[in-house]
Amino acid sequence: MAKLILMVDGVGSQHFDIKGDMLRIGRAADNDVHIDDLAVSNEHAVIEKNQDEHFPDHVTYKVRDLGSTNNTFVNDIQVSTKSLNNNDMLKVGWSVFKFVDESYPSMDTTAYILPD
Repeated sequence: MAKLILMVDGVGSQHFDIKGDMLRIGRAADNDVHIDDLAVSNEHAVIEKNQDEHFPDHVTYKVRDLGSTNNTFVNDIQVSTKSLNNNDMLKVGWSVFKFVDESYPSMDTTAYILPD
């Protein structure tokens, strides 16, 4: 499962699981991620979950800005729509979130190849 982690001074403070097909972000109270910040539009952005049609076990996520006044940023680059990768940083208004995809394969594992 993927999630957004609100980062405060480099430390994760709140977690928002992406449970359904979409996670709504904005200033309005009915958003999944409610941000009480005048720099955030009422309906600012969404994170959409997409099932890969060729690989049924593979899920991808993308962020889509909903025409917000102050834009949405991924890794400090303004985006309108952007696929998200594990550990990407998402900025909405003054809030910074870390995108974590727990199903993302770990590249820390080293393979050992047996000699012939």
